[in-house]
Amino acid sequence: MWWAAPGDVRSRHAGLLDAVERRRRERYLRPEDRDRFTIGVALTRLVLGKALGLSPERVPLDRSCSDCGRPHGAPRLPGGTGPYVSISHSGDRIALAVSADGPLGVDVEVAAGHLDEVAGRLLGPAETADLGRLETGERQSGLVAYWTRKEAILKATGDGLRVPLTDLYVSAPGESPRLLAWRGRPELVDRFDLRTLNPGPGYAACLALIDQPYAAVHEKAATELLAE
Repeated sequence: MWWAAPGDVRSRHAGLLDAVERRRRERYLRPEDRDRFTIGVALTRLVLGKALGLSPERVPLDRSCSDCGRPHGAPRLPGGTGPYVSISHSGDRIALAVSADGPLGVDVEVAAGHLDEVAGRLLGPAETADLGRLETGERQSGLVAYWTRKEAILKATGDGLRVPLTDLYVSAPGESPRLLAWRGRPELVDRFDLRTLNPGPGYAACLALIDQPYAAVHEKAATELLAE
């Protein structure tokens, strides 16, 4: 796990983007959004370049969407082989997860804001009941915990938000993160291992691993790597 911030961006990082990524970068209207995207791409290429013995700009990232084939999907190496990667960003946090042993998904979110309006699309009946048992001041952080756990799972499978979040039933916020049930896909439940991450104050994050129950997770600051 690598952690970075938009402030880590340097002008030379844009040179690590390919033509498709540069076009996608320019579609972001706000400078901070362009910086988050640039850092995510640069960090991915730097980390994978070291793992594969390639210069960063030669790392062959495939972003084709599994539905339409257009280059707006999550990055992966061609052929569906490892190392596997997942990226997430929110506020001042950019997360990159990398594993040589199997698919994974990471999600980080600002632990503030107004998620009440999305609770109906996020929680099933049992989760709604669990959330209701929390103190009023804990419910916002509880919603963010549910959100990051479910997003991380759907990133690991590659489904993204094409699957309703209410199809997944995960453990309550005060418990260790676990996938308890998946409507219509029960065979996936025992294959997942969820880990709570440490993105720092004001944020929540979760890592979902498929078929990697004994993986050790190492969280590192990416500042020095990005400064090379």
